[in-house]
Amino acid sequence: MNSAISNWNNTDYRSIYLKQLKEQPLCYDPNLKIWVAYSYEYCKALLMNEDAYVPVPFIDDDGPMNDKVKLLLHKLARISNNEQHLASRGAAMRIYESIGKVAVDDVLQQLLGGIDIENEFDWVEVVGKQLPILVILKGLGFNEEDSAYITANLAMLVRVMLPGKTAEDIDELNPLVSRFYAIAEKYAVTHHLATGEPETDALITCNLIGLFIQCYDGGRGLLCNVLLSLAGYNNKRPENKKDAEFYNKLVAETIRWDPPVHNTRRIANKDICLGNETIKAGETILIVLAAANLDYRVFKDPGQFDLMRGNNDAHLTFGAGGHNCLAKYFSIGLVADTCRFLVNNFQNITILQKEFSYEPQLNVRLVKQLSVKLS
Repeated sequence: MNSAISNWNNTDYRSIYLKQLKEQPLCYDPNLKIWVAYSYEYCKALLMNEDAYVPVPFIDDDGPMNDKVKLLLHKLARISNNEQHLASRGAAMRIYESIGKVAVDDVLQQLLGGIDIENEFDWVEVVGKQLPILVILKGLGFNEEDSAYITANLAMLVRVMLPGKTAEDIDELNPLVSRFYAIAEKYAVTHHLATGEPETDALITCNLIGLFIQCYDGGRGLLCNVLLSLAGYNNKRPENKKDAEFYNKLVAETIRWDPPVHNTRRIANKDICLGNETIKAGETILIVLAAANLDYRVFKDPGQFDLMRGNNDAHLTFGAGGHNCLAKYFSIGLVADTCRFLVNNFQNITILQKEFSYEPQLNVRLVKQLSVKLS
C-alpha cells in the first residue's frame, strides 16, 4: 500500500495524515520509491536543509522546446538551487517590492458586477482564477492590452510547469511563452526593473512570468478554501466588520487546517539523517506540509478548526528556509481583504454544493468548481 495519497476525490486525507503522524512520521514507500515526511519536525528540518534540493526539470537542449521555454525553466527561483536560486530569488524580490497597493474591493466589484450573484455562479471561475492575477497586474501597472492577454492565457501558461509535456503541449507552449516573455521583457524596461545587464534582466523577466504562474493555482486555492471557512461563520462574524484580527485569524487557521498546497518534493544531494533513518544521496523525498500542519506535538487538537488557537500562523503551508514562498504576505492580505468585502456587502454566503471534485494535481488540492450565491 502506498503511503502517499494518489487521489483527492472521496479521500479523508486528515485521517490518513493523523494516522501517519502517530505511526510513521517518516517512512520509505517501496512502491513509489520515495521517502515521505509527515511530522512537523521532519518536514521543517528538510525544508531548512541546504542538502535537500528542489527537483530541477530535465531540459533537453536539443529537444522541441524553444529557447524562451528553456530559459524560463532554467531561471525560475522556485525550481533552482544554490547560487542560481539566490540570484533568481533576488530578481523575484525586486518584482514583489515593486507591486503597489490595489483596492481589492474595486477588482471584486468588477468581477461580480457583471453576473447574477443572487443565483448560482462558480466562484472558481469568476473570482478564484481571476482575482489574484488582476490584483498583481494592477499593482504592477500593466496596460489593459497586455493584462487582457495575460489573464486570458494564464491557464495554458501554467502547463509549462507540468512534467511529461506532450509534443502537442510543447507546440502550444512555444509561441505562448515567447509572447509572455516579450510582454514581461517590455514591462521590465518601461517600468525601470531592467538593469541593462543581460543575465540579471533575463532573471527578472523569467521570474515575473513565474509570479503569474504561481498566483494561478495557489491564489485560487486559498480563495476557495477561505470562502468555505467564512461561509461556516455566517453567525459568528465580528460585530465590527472592520475587525482585522478576525479576518487574519480566519485566513491563518484555514491555511493550517485546509491548505491548497499539500506537499513539495526534494532530492537528497548528500546523505541526510533524520531520527533513526538515513536518506541516501539521490533519493527523493515527499514533504507533506499539510500533515505537518496537523501535528499534535505542535498544534492542540489539530483536527479541529479553531480560530482562537494561539499558534495558527506556525503552519508550514508557505514553506520555510530559503525556498519559503515570497507571496506569503501578499496572498494573506488578498484573501483577508476578500473576506472583509464579502462580510461588508452580503448578509448570506451560500455554498450550493454538497460534494466536490478535485483537480488531478497531487501536490495541490484544488476544487474544480465551487457553486455559490451571495445575497
